[in-house]
Amino acid sequence: MSTSAERKTFYDHFSQDKPTKLGMWLVGAVSERIFQFAQIGTGHSVLEIGPGRGAFAGICLEKGVEYWAVEPNEEMADHLRRRGVNVISSIVFSLPEIGRIFDVVVMNSVIEHMDTMMAALELTKQVYGLLNPGGKFVMYAPDYANWRHHFFVGDFSHSYITSWRRLEELLISGGFEDIQGCYQSAAFRGVLCFLISGIAAWLPFAWLDVAFPRSRVARKLYKVQIAFLRRVLILGAKKGEAVEDRA
Repeated sequence: MSTSAERKTFYDHFSQDKPTKLGMWLVGAVSERIFQFAQIGTGHSVLEIGPGRGAFAGICLEKGVEYWAVEPNEEMADHLRRRGVNVISSIVFSLPEIGRIFDVVVMNSVIEHMDTMMAALELTKQVYGLLNPGGKFVMYAPDYANWRHHFFVGDFSHSYITSWRRLEELLISGGFEDIQGCYQSAAFRGVLCFLISGIAAWLPFAWLDVAFPRSRVARKLYKVQIAFLRRVLILGAKKGEAVEDRA
C-alpha cells in the first residue's frame, strides 16, 4: 500500500495540467467507445483502475452501473468521492485488497506505466482474480508501432511498451480468453484511424516542445498531436459464463 505522501504527489503533472475543450471532448468520446466496446449494461459492476478526471466514471454513473475506482492521485480521488464514487487510494503497481469482485475491469492509459513486463503480468493476473466468471478486462493503451519516440517523450512515467501483439500476449499469459480488439485514433477507427494517426506521428510539435520547454503553446500543440496518435482497445474474458445485462 502506498503512503499518503506518495499518493499526494503521484501524477501531479497530470492533475495540474488543465485540459482544453478539445481534449475533454476527445476523452469523453473515447470513454463512450470503451463503454460500448465492453458491452457494459445496467446493473453490471465496474472497477476502473486510474480514472483520472472521471470521464468514464460519469458515463457509468449516468447509465446506472455500479462503479468503483482505484486512483493514486489524492486530488483526483477526492474529486471522484464528491461525486459519490467508491474510490480506493493506491498507486497501481500492485492492487490493494478490495474485498469484492466485478463484471468488468477497465484500464485506460495505465498498463504502459508499469515498470517491467513482470509487473504488467502480475497486475493482469490480479485483475483476473477480481473478475466474476465471464468478466472482462478492458485496456486502452498506446500503439508503440505508431508512437515510437513519442511514447517516452510524451510522459515521463511510460515504461512498459504496448502494442496490439504485446497486449494480446499479456492477456493470454494472464489467463484470459476470447480476446477482441481494435485500433483507435482519438474517436476515429478503421481507415481514418490509420490515416490520422500516420499524419499525427509526423507533425513537428514534439520538436517545438523540446526546443521550447517553457512554452505553453508548444506544449498544448504537442498534446493535440499525442491525442491523435494510434491506440489499441483490447479486452479478454475470464473463463466461465458471462454475466448478462441485469436491466
